[in-house]
Amino acid sequence: MKMIIIFIFDKWGENMAAYKTIQRTCILSFLEANIGQDFTVKQIVEGIQADDSACCAPSESTVYRIMSDLVKRSIVRRKINQDREYQYRLTDQNPGKISLRCKICGKDQHIDENVCNKIMDELKNFSSIGIDADIEILGVCDKCK
Repeated sequence: MKMIIIFIFDKWGENMAAYKTIQRTCILSFLEANIGQDFTVKQIVEGIQADDSACCAPSESTVYRIMSDLVKRSIVRRKINQDREYQYRLTDQNPGKISLRCKICGKDQHIDENVCNKIMDELKNFSSIGIDADIEILGVCDKCK
């Protein structure tokens, strides 16, 4: 007997086999409304609570669980801020940005797009591993030296 499995994707590229709860939808809607910004779990909960149109605000533990799944599915990307807290944002449709971040104060500096493209091309030419996310390089800025 042959089995055919069909996957249906919604607008966030999620597999519909994943639970699609009201809380998950609220979190994704919040991140989509604030695209390009990083948020801690606490900020996500507070942002959803402040939104009058949100039906129900999830607890912090629920947000942690959902964010963990979204990171695994590459729908959301996670980084650590200067306070050593995880911050989340929707994954860009055009990955491949390179940023420098001071590991002491957390200051971010983005590298020019042309330079990024050259570096990404070099990495693709000399590596068998594909790059499908942003690259963050940690260092110490002039101010913190």
